[in-house]
Amino acid sequence: MDGEHSDMFQYFKILILRGLIAARKHCDQIIHLVELMRMGGQLACLRSSSAVSSFRARFHAGKTEPQLQGLVDRLVRDALNSLSTRLYDNYQYYTNGIL
Repeated sequence: MDGEHSDMFQYFKILILRGLIAARKHCDQIIHLVELMRMGGQLACLRSSSAVSSFRARFHAGKTEPQLQGLVDRLVRDALNSLSTRLYDNYQYYTNGIL
């Protein structure tokens, strides 16, 4: 994407924001599906009693769009500076030739 200051990278962040906004519009339906999966009890990540409320919190329903923009900027910045991101990028490069 030519680095974090490129037009493509800025567009990437816009798409993340648009995706979050679109997902929030369907939050209740998505949460309902998660609740149904939780009843099945086969996914360890859903066994906790707080799993659904924690998942719901990730939609940031109480935030305005400008607040969401700030959130997306922070999430992307944190990911850029993350050791796990660098390790995964190296893994992709050495195993698949993706940089």
